[in-house]
Amino acid sequence: MVVFLLVLLFGLVFAYFATQNTTLTSIVIGPYLIADLPLYLVVLGALVLGAAVSGLLYSLHTLTSSLELNDKKKQIKALKNELAEITRATHKLELQNTKLKTKLGEDDFDEDSI
Repeated sequence: MVVFLLVLLFGLVFAYFATQNTTLTSIVIGPYLIADLPLYLVVLGALVLGAAVSGLLYSLHTLTSSLELNDKKKQIKALKNELAEITRATHKLELQNTKLKTKLGEDDFDEDSI
């Protein structure tokens, strides 16, 4: 609803602008001449072209950000899997260490423990 109201307000402002700026003007683009265009059409064309270019640039930015985000998610998943494997290996080694200490009859006293 807010977007509709903003578009309506913009349309009304532009309609008022168009009625006030009907002066004919010419545009030169390189070797081409476009003659006798109303000024409000030149302004509207520049506005539409600017919006299209900025929309295209925003879309490209969004696409690259999305691709980077997907790469980061894949890296996080791979690192989590690696951490899980290292944790499993550490646990396995701790169990083996405990078994060997028990087998040798060593005391399992830790001086640094609380």
